[in-house]
Amino acid sequence: MSKKELSISYSVLRRWALVFISLPMLCFFIGWLRWYWAVPACLALVVCIIASDENGRLYKVLFKKKAHDKAGTSSELSFDGKKLVISRNILIAVVIASFAYVFFCGVGRLWSQSDDFLWRNAIFRDLVVRKWPVFYDAYDGALSYYIGTWLPAAIIGKCVFLLGAGTEASFMVANIAVLIYCTAGMSILFLLLFMHFNVSSPKKAALVIIGLVFFSGMDFVGNEFKIDSWHIEWWALTFQYSSLTTCMCWVFNQTIIPWVCTALLLHEKTVSNYVLIGMACLFCGPFPFIGFFIFCVALGLKRLVETIKAKEGVKFAKEVFSIPNICSILFIFPIVGAYLTANTMMSNYESEEAVFLPPTWCFENYVLYILFMLFEFGIFAILIAKAFKKNYLFYVMLAELIVFPLFNVGINSDLTMRGSIPAIFMLFVFCYQYLLTNKAVTPRHPKAKEHKESFESLISRINLLYIILAFCLMIGAVTPGVELARGFARVYYRGFNDRSTDLVVTLDRDYNPVPYEEKDAWPPTNFVALNYDDTLFFKYFARKKG
Repeated sequence: MSKKELSISYSVLRRWALVFISLPMLCFFIGWLRWYWAVPACLALVVCIIASDENGRLYKVLFKKKAHDKAGTSSELSFDGKKLVISRNILIAVVIASFAYVFFCGVGRLWSQSDDFLWRNAIFRDLVVRKWPVFYDAYDGALSYYIGTWLPAAIIGKCVFLLGAGTEASFMVANIAVLIYCTAGMSILFLLLFMHFNVSSPKKAALVIIGLVFFSGMDFVGNEFKIDSWHIEWWALTFQYSSLTTCMCWVFNQTIIPWVCTALLLHEKTVSNYVLIGMACLFCGPFPFIGFFIFCVALGLKRLVETIKAKEGVKFAKEVFSIPNICSILFIFPIVGAYLTANTMMSNYESEEAVFLPPTWCFENYVLYILFMLFEFGIFAILIAKAFKKNYLFYVMLAELIVFPLFNVGINSDLTMRGSIPAIFMLFVFCYQYLLTNKAVTPRHPKAKEHKESFESLISRINLLYIILAFCLMIGAVTPGVELARGFARVYYRGFNDRSTDLVVTLDRDYNPVPYEEKDAWPPTNFVALNYDDTLFFKYFARKKG
């Protein structure tokens, strides 16, 4: 390995990833809980992170066990000492690409933002300038939402605010901080993907980065090859599988951390850290957590079968009852669960809002469902099925993507759109793993005698599935292209200081300030807890209002 190359072990990379996904929970525990809940919760979280890394020095000190340093002798949790070797230039390029991607998706409010930022900007500003926990006097409510991704940056903005800066200056600092935080998350994500794909060359690294940015189902085909709006993914009426970039542009707060959590599953060899990773995913996105949880259960069952066949059931039990799992269940899950279920929409959920749809469908709905499956993931899956026919995760991913549209959960098919975030990410992984491990034209046999190859011989070496998959991926790239083009168009026509996505300002209002939203959309029950004193979290865990 040359001086210009870096060797990053999975143990080290996972350490960065766990700190990144756990930091929001740490900020939440410190800022929102009564001290006698905050102290054990913070300690439990720190212990979980340390206990997950048997190669770390802190693990050696805390548990008085010898940490293994040599490659090949590390614990099983480090996935057999797997390492990523890349050049420093690639690492710099990853950081720059991550920053550009996050920036042009609107994170940081230095570029055009999607309409959903109406509410996200208001929530973020309230986290910066209002006391924690955040209460709303206008309707006797309290903020109860998946706010995790904002919290580390909100603390920085809050410090500036407490030092005497104005609201807008503090909000600007917080936005820059969240831009940096999300850039770090995307950089970690790309490195995890590089390690999974065994990427070391600049060409393959660029393919993975560009592939993630432009990965999508073929909405352009479903939309009859028309671009008639800035959001073409609603072609299937109530069905929608958002592209990766669409998720970043509209719901980045429940996208980046669930992506990192899902990427960690690709490397974790045991179930010892599943609950800790799952809590980070849950705190930043309950709907993505559903998809993530299914993957965890499926992998856990697979691991159980493997250990039983190897007559190592005790070993599996130790993994299940590991320190990270037990501490997460006892000290983290009750708090995170109580906070999220305090939300009025969730606590008052009526049975008719979670509907199994097929009995209500007519013939046209079934046809649309079949077309939706084909264009969004089915054709991709058919093309790569032979390569992954023995891959357990491939079938779990397909099951999720087939089943989610059959249920209507949430206001706008939220389960289909957001519960699928881990599965769509996994589909991207499979598609690009196929591209990276195969070639459009297989090389000639090294012992071939003919200097001039015949046309028939060349045709026989063409991988038609590869070419079709690449073509379909290019069609799918239209969707994220439209999402990114919308930002450029709005900047061109409205300038950088576009206030149209910051009309709400704060959720502490007694009226709806957005003229084109529903008149009865206030108070915003999707983001708050009404009658919060009656909820478990605000009654027993949260700091008192004052």
